[in-house]
Amino acid sequence: MVNNNKPTVLSKLVASLIITGCVSSAHAEIETRNEFSGYIKLDAIFSQENDGAGALREQALLTLNENELEDEEGDLTFSAFESRIKFSHIRTGTPVGDFSAVVEGDFYSGANQNIFNLRHAYFTHENLLLGQTWSTFMDLGALAETADFGGPAARIFVRQPQVRYKIPFGSSSLELAAEEPLNSPDPILPDLVARYTVKGDFGHLTLGALYQHINNEEEESDVDDTANAFAGRISGRLNFWGDNLKFAVISGTGLGRYLNFNDQTSFGIVDNDIELSEQTGFKLAYQHVYTSTLRSTIRYAQTTNDLDGEDTGDFTSFHVNLIYNPYKPLKFGAEIILAEKEATEANGFEEDLELKRFQLFGKYNF
Repeated sequence: MVNNNKPTVLSKLVASLIITGCVSSAHAEIETRNEFSGYIKLDAIFSQENDGAGALREQALLTLNENELEDEEGDLTFSAFESRIKFSHIRTGTPVGDFSAVVEGDFYSGANQNIFNLRHAYFTHENLLLGQTWSTFMDLGALAETADFGGPAARIFVRQPQVRYKIPFGSSSLELAAEEPLNSPDPILPDLVARYTVKGDFGHLTLGALYQHINNEEEESDVDDTANAFAGRISGRLNFWGDNLKFAVISGTGLGRYLNFNDQTSFGIVDNDIELSEQTGFKLAYQHVYTSTLRSTIRYAQTTNDLDGEDTGDFTSFHVNLIYNPYKPLKFGAEIILAEKEATEANGFEEDLELKRFQLFGKYNF
């Protein structure tokens, strides 16, 4: 009698191949990709009535905070320090989920401008992000395309260490973050940020909220006080007829370094107590596409500043440019920049600070 339940040599071989194939497939599902990228950018910048210190860092981030030098008539600067390098890592299909990581830097490193400057160093695991990158209070999609690197008024322009979690809702998402305390002299709590974004064919709309616990302890001046600072923003991009309109309205207390690269201090000490600054800013940028290789952006922005009921000077900026993009990685452009910081009794400026700038650039992405 033949035992039909007894496995044959052929059946054992087939089973073995199936098991081996399954194990191999499980390992094959883990994929790793490493990429090296970046860009080279040369800027030719001529600044007239430049009321800043004239350092390249200030030319990258407009900070009209000093009276003009008596012999200041104009400066021509060539710079490649905005050039950057980026390392990206992606790993998918692991037993615990997908990962990505980024390390990026440029050469805006301080007075000498010739040392690698860390911009981003973070990794993501599914919806969790840990490391240094753009503050969650920012809206990168609402930044206008300018030759000037991050300089316009009414800008949130901050990179800092943080822990962030993203909760998707279809085409929308809610992001919650605890970030490095940016303006507190003696921090005991992280800055807390929430951002909600809605995306669609129309573009996107973003709402943001920021909470800061400002703690200041100075034994020498007997200052020991805390304050709670709150700020909010609404921003976005609207697409129509091939063009786009980008906008933002930002308002709150104690913004300090978050807004305009420390154009306004976060707080002052009044009668040994913390007095938070108050700031409101708005920006509007319209980009017109002439052809597939030629486009222009015009941008206007203004920030109002107040500390202890005193006006510390409005800051305004105007940008208009023309950008030629004959090949996706290659861009050439020209831009005119006008900026002004109002002189007030509180800020002590002798007269309104003005900046007139003409900038040319060439940029190649690799």
